[in-house]
Amino acid sequence: MKMMSCFAIMGAGNAGCAFAAHLNLLGHQTRLYDVVPEPLAAVSESGNKLILEGEIPVTGEASVELVTNDLGELVDGADLILCTSPAHTHRAVALDLAKHLRPGQMVMLNPGRTCGALEVKEVIAASGGTPDSIVIEAQTLLYACRRQGNRVHVFGVKETVACAGFPGNGLDPFFDLLQPILPQFVKAEQGIWQTSLDNIGMLFHPAPTLLNLARMETGAPFDYYHEGMSPTVAFLVEQLDAERCAVARAMGVTIPTALEWLKASYGTTGKNLHEAIQNNRFYAGIKAPQLKGIDAKRGLRYVVEDVPSGLVPVSQLGSVFGVPTPVMDLVIDLADTLFERNFRESGRNLDRLGLAGKSREEILRL
Repeated sequence: MKMMSCFAIMGAGNAGCAFAAHLNLLGHQTRLYDVVPEPLAAVSESGNKLILEGEIPVTGEASVELVTNDLGELVDGADLILCTSPAHTHRAVALDLAKHLRPGQMVMLNPGRTCGALEVKEVIAASGGTPDSIVIEAQTLLYACRRQGNRVHVFGVKETVACAGFPGNGLDPFFDLLQPILPQFVKAEQGIWQTSLDNIGMLFHPAPTLLNLARMETGAPFDYYHEGMSPTVAFLVEQLDAERCAVARAMGVTIPTALEWLKASYGTTGKNLHEAIQNNRFYAGIKAPQLKGIDAKRGLRYVVEDVPSGLVPVSQLGSVFGVPTPVMDLVIDLADTLFERNFRESGRNLDRLGLAGKSREEILRL
């Protein structure tokens, strides 16, 4: 008889609700938390029910055991805390979690983006939290999904998602728990630099969003990937990919190109990035954000999350390891200008990650 596990899910958006429904339908107890009441309302008003549908082996009506905005209540006794909150909120999440984590409790960032586990572990330790927590980052999100009300539509489930974290030699409890349930989650053999540099969000989100802002601001719906990733936009993303892979090579880390990642994750191929994205049926129907008014873009996750937690740290690592990143820097500068922010200052820079002044060898030892 399979043991029922308890999964505490932070974030009641697309990903959080997908995990809550999927894990419950697989026979486990799920709890759902958000600091904002609105995302929770659609679930609680339906009697804590979620409807899972789409391209996923198990579908149907799931029952969430607990819907709450009380973090202590959420994590108490949980076997695994699944954080689906945006990466640019991970610092605040870590500060809140530090008050409630017990020794040995596990936190998984879905996804961690670049250096997520490092940032969260540093913040928990600095704020007096338990030093014995296990912090894991997933390389990407397991699902391509969208939520509307209490219904979650899954467009596709990735075949493998690499995971790494801290302590690097102490992740067996995590894999022992999760792999029998979701075998897609596998160990990143090269540790956190593999999962951190294999951050596809920093490629597929900021540049295409910035170059499609005018279209988004018209309010007219369009498919984010199949229409927004035009040949020219995809060409720019390929240049970002080349810089990312160059930083990885300089650090001695082997990661797939974006083309190779699409094949491994979705089984889709093409002679270039544009063609591979067009051939990915799982991206069909994923709509771009519709923006009304100049202020609507300020909370746009594809920029405010993926620039500071992806492009910024990789560009800064490039400077340490002697790899120029002019295209990344161009996209960061454009984001700074259009969003009236300083993402290098507020993002995962070397200072915030505790890496400033460290040698290449010290950084690689992480």
